[in-house]
Amino acid sequence: MNFFGHAALAANHFAQQLSTRDPQKLALPCNGAMLPDFVGMLRLSRPVVLDASLARGVSFHHLTDHAFHELTSFHQLSRHAFAWLSASGVARGPARAIAHIGVEILLDEVLVSDAFARECYLAALATPLDSALEFPVPEDGTRLAALRGTLLERTSSETPPPELVAQRIRRTLAGRPRLAVDAGAEAPLSAWVVLTRPLIAHAAPALLTALWAELANSARPE
Repeated sequence: MNFFGHAALAANHFAQQLSTRDPQKLALPCNGAMLPDFVGMLRLSRPVVLDASLARGVSFHHLTDHAFHELTSFHQLSRHAFAWLSASGVARGPARAIAHIGVEILLDEVLVSDAFARECYLAALATPLDSALEFPVPEDGTRLAALRGTLLERTSSETPPPELVAQRIRRTLAGRPRLAVDAGAEAPLSAWVVLTRPLIAHAAPALLTALWAELANSARPE
């Protein structure tokens, strides 16, 4: 699950749990749901979470990832992507990584149609976290704030062109030598985006239903 997906799911989960539809009141748990992805993306030092609502969001992130990565529908989409990318000349390691990350990014395009999730995502990005987090490396807090500011400026509900999605996937993998792909892979990546968008749009309702069921089961006391 990508960071926007985590925010979208957290918005709906905590809206029900806290009995509120106020994006401002959901901003901290939504931030917590995105935080592990941001830390990983920027390779930040692990922060100390000082706010209980933020911490609940972090916990929900990990619960969601565990449930999502076990879904049969996610594995089917990833296997289909890996087979197609491999047949198109993408090396095995990058193809496997794209099959995972790319499916998550395209699922975001489905989730962004939820206006309430978008409002909560924007409220989360606009909410300062200075008093809620403590980084061992102080500069990491500045880097996180800069990323969140950039994402806030770039937010759009419009579907990006496939070439832009391909570039985003390349940037995501650029810092990992064994998974990185060169500019020559953008053409097959763009073609894969065009091919896969309708598959994910079709699969998303059942996938999300299964995910919510898994999350509900995980929340039940044993």
